[in-house]
Amino acid sequence: MKTVWLDLILCNNDIKNAMKYILILSSLMALSCKQQQNNIKNTKATKIEITIKEEKENPIIKTQEDLIVVLKNPNNLIDAKALIENSGLVWSELVIDNVILKTALIKVPINKKAFWIDRLKKSNVFSSVEIKTKETINNIKYISENTYVKIRKSNCYGDCTVYDVVLFKNGKVIFNGIENVLSKGKQEFTISESKMKKIKVMFEKTFFDTYLESYIDKSLMDSSSTFITYNKKQIEIKLWKNVPSELVLAYQSIKDILFEKKLIQQ
Repeated sequence: MKTVWLDLILCNNDIKNAMKYILILSSLMALSCKQQQNNIKNTKATKIEITIKEEKENPIIKTQEDLIVVLKNPNNLIDAKALIENSGLVWSELVIDNVILKTALIKVPINKKAFWIDRLKKSNVFSSVEIKTKETINNIKYISENTYVKIRKSNCYGDCTVYDVVLFKNGKVIFNGIENVLSKGKQEFTISESKMKKIKVMFEKTFFDTYLESYIDKSLMDSSSTFITYNKKQIEIKLWKNVPSELVLAYQSIKDILFEKKLIQQ
């Protein structure tokens, strides 16, 4: 009987010792894991510090400037893209792409951005060339969405009047005189409600959607073109004798405003 009790005591002691051993082992493993986690955190922190230090010591040098260009003629996309690429510049993507407005993102050498902005503006391919900003893109979208009618007169080999004018839905007008005009550069003004109503009546009398997209005589290649954009459609006119009379009168209602403001000659 004593032998049995002795065996039980020894057995209990073994279990207690084993439990102590397991607890000690578990504690050591927990400490080891914690130490490893701390080491990993320290390593990551060290890498971040090294990266920040390297960026400060070796900053990334910007070599190209992003420009936003607006095509004067949305149907001239292929030629516009070729002009950019043949000039050694980068045509990146179309930012706005619809029937009446095509706006692209291009890249130019940052040390020559002023040169390229000036040169592209003079190319007669783009109506606007600006450094890309969120404000620039939003402004272009605003103009597109709120334009009632837009008219652009292209250049020719003679002394043609060259300008573009945008009439907004609220009566605001932006005129940009380019060549052979009485007032060069941008002019902004607002017409009266009665005049805006008259212009709307004139354009609503047209059948703009059914007209041809161009009234051109190929023998008149040196003549100026008139581009009229209205109701999400653009029409190019070189030969006025074939143009519907309603469209001629609607166009004249815009010109009358420009005559009155002494921006162009009669």
